[in-house]
Amino acid sequence: MIFKSKSKFDMLDQYLAQHDYTAALEAIVEEIKRKPENFNLLLRQAEILGLAGDRDAAIAIYRKLARQFAEDGFYARAIAVTNKLLRLDPEHPEVTRELAGFISAKQEAEEAARLRFKPAKPARTAAVQAPPPPPPPPPEPEVSEAVLAEPEPPAAPEAPAPTPLPESPTAVIPEPPSPQQAEKEREASKFFAEFPARALEELLDSTSVRSFAADETIVREGDPGLSLFLIEEGSVEVVTKDPAGHPLVLGRMGAGEFFGEVSVLTGRPRTATIVATSPVTAIEIYRDDLDRIATRHPVVREVLRRFYEQRAHATVEAMLGRLRGRRE
Repeated sequence: MIFKSKSKFDMLDQYLAQHDYTAALEAIVEEIKRKPENFNLLLRQAEILGLAGDRDAAIAIYRKLARQFAEDGFYARAIAVTNKLLRLDPEHPEVTRELAGFISAKQEAEEAARLRFKPAKPARTAAVQAPPPPPPPPPEPEVSEAVLAEPEPPAAPEAPAPTPLPESPTAVIPEPPSPQQAEKEREASKFFAEFPARALEELLDSTSVRSFAADETIVREGDPGLSLFLIEEGSVEVVTKDPAGHPLVLGRMGAGEFFGEVSVLTGRPRTATIVATSPVTAIEIYRDDLDRIATRHPVVREVLRRFYEQRAHATVEAMLGRLRGRRE
């Protein structure tokens, strides 16, 4: 029988447990050479560099990752990485200003691009003066209806699809989000993009990244709602009590989803209990900080109002409403 020896990367946790950071760095660098596009590996490398005492190298990686996550629209991840940097070395307050400026500039560029490529409405006078063109030859409508005027064969865009599969990370490193999950995270990140640059910088300065263990209660039904959370990694259960007082699970939430916003924006107590079902990393934003920022930047109140209205269908209260509807 042939036994396959473990790679250095398979030994990573063992190296860390032994505080052998030299071997741990060699292992992670070796894996990054195989999968250079895996940002989770770069995050792990920065963490190990911080443990090894090489703060400058760790900070350089964190900065690079924060910018890349922001470039890809994952603003929550960029904020979490920036928070890691500041916990490692608080003497870099400029990183929040850099991130806020980059997010604002990116949003302005995207808005300009949308306006530039927005299809122009056909002129009404032209429609009256010119009769509609004669029907096209028989082959042409079939092509336009079938492939929306794309001359390429349908097999071409499907070719790259299998390529990401061999690059999926090992069990040691969290997997990147699925396309659906990535879209959910980008959608949630728009909350930050709507803040003006100066207000966003103040918001980033006031956010904190919290970690919770599996089975830990994050918020409890009936408690005052002092803060809202955006899940950056992990999953939670939304729990209330049935008429007999027994726990009743309303649903689950994962990365890219908010909770606690109803209490923060209305002042009402927590409407449900939130329990971590796995290790959870979440961005916490306090009501007092939002009030302070809105006082200094009145436009923020409109941002918060829109956020509340857009989120109404996805809140814990909506879950409670569906539950009551089933009972009736």
